[in-house]
Amino acid sequence: MLRFPEFGGQTYTAPAGGAVVFSCSLLHEATPVTQGVRYAYLPFLYDDAGAKIRERNLQFVGTKSVNHE
Repeated sequence: MLRFPEFGGQTYTAPAGGAVVFSCSLLHEATPVTQGVRYAYLPFLYDDAGAKIRERNLQFVGTKSVNHE
């Protein structure tokens, strides 16, 4: 379930195979999974101005190898 605390206690759940799409600029909380599996797809979309900022900040981004065993 997903909750947006700034807007009250209502929770949102996507149907099987569905999705909840929202701006990550909103304060949000993903509640713990109690059954089944949660998949997350986290694209970051930006315009040309955002692309320039991202390019300038690449020097501060490190890489980390993750082992998923």
